Parts: sequence; structure tokens; C-alpha cells
Amino acid sequence: MALDFNLSEYGRMLKSAKDAGYNFISFSEFESVGGRAPGKYKCLLRHDVDIDLSAAFTMANLESDLGISSTYFLMLRSPVYNLMARHNHVFVEKILDLGHSIGLHYDQGFDELRGLTCAQTKVLIEDESQWLEQQFNSRVAAVSFHQPGHAVLQGEICTGDRVNTYDHNRLAGFEYFSDSNRKFPLLQDGSSSSEAVFRGFSPRNLQLLIHPVWWVYDDATTEAVWNRAIVSNLQIMQEQLLETERAYGFTREFIIR
Repeated sequence: MALDFNLSEYGRMLKSAKDAGYNFISFSEFESVGGRAPGKYKCLLRHDVDIDLSAAFTMANLESDLGISSTYFLMLRSPVYNLMARHNHVFVEKILDLGHSIGLHYDQGFDELRGLTCAQTKVLIEDESQWLEQQFNSRVAAVSFHQPGHAVLQGEICTGDRVNTYDHNRLAGFEYFSDSNRKFPLLQDGSSSSEAVFRGFSPRNLQLLIHPVWWVYDDATTEAVWNRAIVSNLQIMQEQLLETERAYGFTREFIIR
């Protein structure tokens, strides 16, 4: 049976995690106690926000209602959303107000295209992290990488005193588990139901990567989800245009071909 990707199923999965004894910790907590936080098992719940801050805010609300906090990793080079835009800035502030944390989702592939050295990338990671901290008055304790390449996976990229989510040594006690492209590995019992996810992996500590768009938009295909997310961002852009740019005129439909 295939796992259903929607918010209801995601909520059931988180509830099953709490029932299994998992304690959700932030990367700041991991940084300060070395993963020795209270609780039977520990989960570093993280979200790489690649394309849609509106979806991220929707997921953040659900987690808050369940008493769970997570870390939302933000991109300065997202191909879809502008972190400087008014509406998106407010989404981040609201996510933080719900008790969640933010991290940096860094596009190291762009550095490779430009032939930058690992030392140059280290400086840029620190620059972007400090920018996020200044904009949102919130500590950036960790860095994740968008579509991590060889240099990241081989541990050649230094993130300074911030946790690198792909640092196999530092996070050796946490098993990595991701929903990338809506694909979960089969669980021990061959099931793929949300309730079985954490039962199948306990008693191990987990770093769980969840992309909000795969669950907030319950369309049948990943392509359809991308279409929904792009339209959502265009609608947000139009709202700001209508609110701030008098020459924009009346509300009208964007058509993507």
C-alpha cells in the first residue's frame, strides 16, 4: 500500500512518533547538548523550503498544534520564492512565532558552477547565515544543502560552528530519513503507512527531512505539486503588487505555458 501524502497523514505520522517516545529537538539543542537531550529517542525534524513558504507556514501550524517544533531551512537563491518579498518575510516571522527555528538552505551547486573553492563557499555560507539572523533576529544553528553534491557528501564543505546536516561524523547517532520526491524507503515490516514510520525505526535517533510541499499539496504527481506551488507563489506576488504598486491595475489571472 502506498503512503498517502497529505497533511492528515503527516499529522498521524507525528502523533505516532510521540506515542513511540520520540522527543523532537532543535539543532540549537543538539548543538548545546551534543544530542543528549531528554527523552527516550530523539528526532531532529527539518524542512528544506525549496519552493513555497506558504506551504511551510501551513505545516508549521499543524506541528505547533501537536506541540512539536521543527527547523525550517530557508533559501536565498530559491528559483521560485523571494525571501525579501513582504509576504514571504511575514511567513518566516509567523513560523518563528509558532516556536519553530530557521536554518540556511544553501545552494552549493551554484558555487560549483562558478568554480568557487570550498574556502570561498565557507565564507558565503557564513554571510548568508548572518543575513538570516539579522533579518529575523533568530539564531541559525544549522545549514542544509540544496541537492548536495560530491563536495558536500564527502565532507569537504565547512560550515564553521553551525551544524552541517550532512556531517556524518557529528550526526553519527542520528539516522537520516527523507521524503525526497515523495519516496520513503520500505519499512521493516514492508508497510508504508504513516503510523508505522517511527515504529519501524525506533529505537534509533532520527534526522527526518520533510519537504512541506509534498504534504500540503495532495496532488497525485510531483509535477502537479510543482504547478500548484508555482501558482501559489505567483498569487502571493500578485497580492503584494495589488497592495503596493498602484500602476499594476486590476486582479488578473497568470497563465503558465
